[in-house]
Amino acid sequence: MTQERTGTFSWNKDDWAGLSEMAEGFDEYRPPLSSALKGQRLELTCRVPGLPDSAHTLVHEFGDDEVTWTSQSPAGTKQGVAPYELFEMQPGLFFLHYQRVDEDHPVVVTMALDTVNGQATGTVGELGLEPNPHLARAQWFQGQLVGSGADDSGAHQPTTELIGHRIRYAYSSDDVYDHVYLNENLFTWLCGGGAELGVGDTDRCTYWKLREQTYLFCWLEKNLGVEGMVLIDLGAHRTVGIQFGLDQATGDLVNITMGAFAADFGRVPSVDEARPSPR
Repeated sequence: MTQERTGTFSWNKDDWAGLSEMAEGFDEYRPPLSSALKGQRLELTCRVPGLPDSAHTLVHEFGDDEVTWTSQSPAGTKQGVAPYELFEMQPGLFFLHYQRVDEDHPVVVTMALDTVNGQATGTVGELGLEPNPHLARAQWFQGQLVGSGADDSGAHQPTTELIGHRIRYAYSSDDVYDHVYLNENLFTWLCGGGAELGVGDTDRCTYWKLREQTYLFCWLEKNLGVEGMVLIDLGAHRTVGIQFGLDQATGDLVNITMGAFAADFGRVPSVDEARPSPR
């Protein structure tokens, strides 16, 4: 058995492939865009989990290629028009992503939106904020579709169902990454093919369960400062997601949608299930 050479490993991010180079071609296996919400106006009553007095409304009016959005809270109203990308991963389960182009720093909105049960979960991702402007930040929000009858008792819940799994994601015919989900807060990623071959790291993450075998997974990279978010459908072995960050070499904004085929290699038992004991 031969082992592919990976070169000399370095923890220095400046020795890694640039984020722009790494992300090139990640749309090869991306699912098709959807126009299913064209002409619709969807209003969400939202809150930030764990943050009192965070109630706000978020309205989207979908056109051919642009979405008109309005966010209204006690602090005021913000609105704008932006190009958007929308994917329907299961009937009525959408993945929405757009950049708020009128902001004075990079801001994106990314969410899973379920029009069947009226629930939404997503983030407002930001770059360029002090004291570490190269690091991405992500503010979670959850909402219910007005008129759907949904309330926050049915909101998507954090999940531990992915913990212990090793899943291999093929983003293109060249780019392959493994994820190992370690615990509620950490996962390890390793590039097995592509520009970052042999590179890996462990970063903090968040998991939500959307439907059976369907999850929303988000991570923040401490090294490159990337926000990543992926909607994972293990039943269909498919994903759709985003990467949002600044190229470490050029400082250029990288804001892409991507997709992958997913192969689940099974689950390692928990410590309590397989605790080592003296012989």
